[in-house]
Amino acid sequence: MLFITSENLKPGMVLAMDLTLYNKYNFKTLLLKGGQSLSNSIINKIRSNNISGVYIKNEELNKNLFNNNIDDEFEGELLIRIKDIFYKYKLNNTVEKKLIWDISDLADNLIKESIVNKTLYYNTLNFNSYDDYYFQHCLNACILSISLGDSLNLKGRMLQELAMAALLHDIGMLTFPEEIICKEDNLSKKEIQAIRQHPIKAVKEFKSLVSNDILRGILNHHEHVDGTGYPYALTGNKIHLFGKIIAVCDSYQALTTDFYYRKAISKAQAYNYIAESINTKFDPEIAEVFLKNIIIYPVGEYVKLNNSKTALVYENNTEKPLRPVVKIINQDGTLGDELNLLYEENQDTGITGTGHSYEYIVSSCLCGEKTRYDGKVFINEKIKKLVDDNKAIMVCPEILGGMSVPRLPCEIQNGRVVNISSDNKTNHFVDGAIETLKTASKYGIKKAILKEKSPSCGSSCIYDGSFTKKLIPGEGITTRLLRLNNIEVISDEQYIE
Repeated sequence: MLFITSENLKPGMVLAMDLTLYNKYNFKTLLLKGGQSLSNSIINKIRSNNISGVYIKNEELNKNLFNNNIDDEFEGELLIRIKDIFYKYKLNNTVEKKLIWDISDLADNLIKESIVNKTLYYNTLNFNSYDDYYFQHCLNACILSISLGDSLNLKGRMLQELAMAALLHDIGMLTFPEEIICKEDNLSKKEIQAIRQHPIKAVKEFKSLVSNDILRGILNHHEHVDGTGYPYALTGNKIHLFGKIIAVCDSYQALTTDFYYRKAISKAQAYNYIAESINTKFDPEIAEVFLKNIIIYPVGEYVKLNNSKTALVYENNTEKPLRPVVKIINQDGTLGDELNLLYEENQDTGITGTGHSYEYIVSSCLCGEKTRYDGKVFINEKIKKLVDDNKAIMVCPEILGGMSVPRLPCEIQNGRVVNISSDNKTNHFVDGAIETLKTASKYGIKKAILKEKSPSCGSSCIYDGSFTKKLIPGEGITTRLLRLNNIEVISDEQYIE
């Protein structure tokens, strides 16, 4: 789900959530229902209501920031195709020409998406099912092999046959019972010897149906250049080029994917493993090209730095994937300073992990920020600690809505937000609520701790509109919008560590 500005909306885009308007007469007016496909008339309706933008399903955001998004439906289609092929092989217990045609067609499709469209270039699919592990693994190893093959200047039929070999490299594993493949205890010597026959099994099945290059790619993908691999302990140039390419991609993909008995390691750790295994397991030329091109931290990914800050990957440095350009995330959720981790002045700054730890949206005025209407500063130490520990992002809906400090106090009267001089400030409060929701959605935050009694943030009681400090049951504008979007809101008075 991504936020697209109104001027960039196009017919066919699908609303990710309900579009609700708030005005001085009625806080909640449903304009459009989530899941609707946009037409020109609907887009004009959005623009005529002066709505800055909406949340859209499966749509790329700014090309500079999020150029690695892969459509969920596209992922699902690829998985269905390879499962269909592999199940036919497993159930029929024989290989037919139709299966080879299907593999060839899938290989062509993956080459197009990787090399021509760049959708999949060095970019693996994000699956999360143990039951589909080998299907997922073969797809991703193929995508990486195609990308690496392209970097090694393989073209035409050679690249297509590399892709077919990568798709088929582990198909022999389907012939083993699940109790062996998924066994959590150490395999016996006999079981290990059997598993190590899977390349030979596949080659025997496909021998008369595919080229010798494809067969050798399948057969050699577990061979090591120092002769410690299997099934034939080949060395150096005795290993086929396809086998050397698939070996690197197969290892990287396996290392970075959870399996029943094996916990994935980080992409950075896998990168270091490949680097440390050059000249022992992996061919140096092929491994070095892979390491120069693999995407460790995709653009748009959140990363944790060793200075306790969180950042967004903004750009990758060619040939130095462990040292991208990042933008620091400020405590209010906005993007701050840009750091190129390749520069000498930033050599002590490094990435320690991926993702972010933000759990809450919190009111800025509770954290020592000068955002209260009267300009006074107040600190709730427990809530401020959440911000300092990178567990919360500070917001002030009223500032986000364009109001200044100091400002006249505001309260809700008859469905409108007015200040003590009776000026209507509803639009400022609505705009600030929408901006707060955007921040929560951007970081996937589902909890908020907001200042009680406020016309923006009150969660159980607010002032009654008489400006006499009288409280009534009710909720502020921002609280209402967040709750309508399934975000839990509690007051600062309710929060317990």
